[in-house]
Amino acid sequence: MLDYDEILDFVFKYIKKLFYPEEWIKIDLELSKSEIFTIMLVDRHGEIIMSQVADYINIPMSTATGIVDRLVKNSYLRRERSEADRRHVVIKLTDKGKEQVVRLKNTMQKYIQMVYDALTYEERQMIYNVFLKVVNIIENKNTDESLQKTENKEIKKINIQ
Repeated sequence: MLDYDEILDFVFKYIKKLFYPEEWIKIDLELSKSEIFTIMLVDRHGEIIMSQVADYINIPMSTATGIVDRLVKNSYLRRERSEADRRHVVIKLTDKGKEQVVRLKNTMQKYIQMVYDALTYEERQMIYNVFLKVVNIIENKNTDESLQKTENKEIKKINIQ
């Protein structure tokens, strides 16, 4: 069984290869991770409002505004009045933004396909399940901590014979 230090060493040794392949270097010089998440979010929804950016990346509205301002300045995004409600401003991808999303998706698809082809169905299923479990643990961490602080339950001991 791996101990904490061995897991940490493993993560630091291989995380770069997993999440930062060579193709990402060019993209990363152009866009920050938050900017990448933002343009991918806009691509997924077609158009979004500022609060969706802030909520998705889990950042303050002022930070989200700065991210969108940079993406607008660099012609990846544009702001428009909503067709449904002219009082709202929506954010949409420009042609340059759409091209960047295609490059991102192609890079991701290449690596996903390499892994997919190298693993059996059972291995893919196992990785998927482990990944979901890790995500759920991380997502529930804050919820569990806040519940523990608000609820002061006593543990009842039951003797089993």
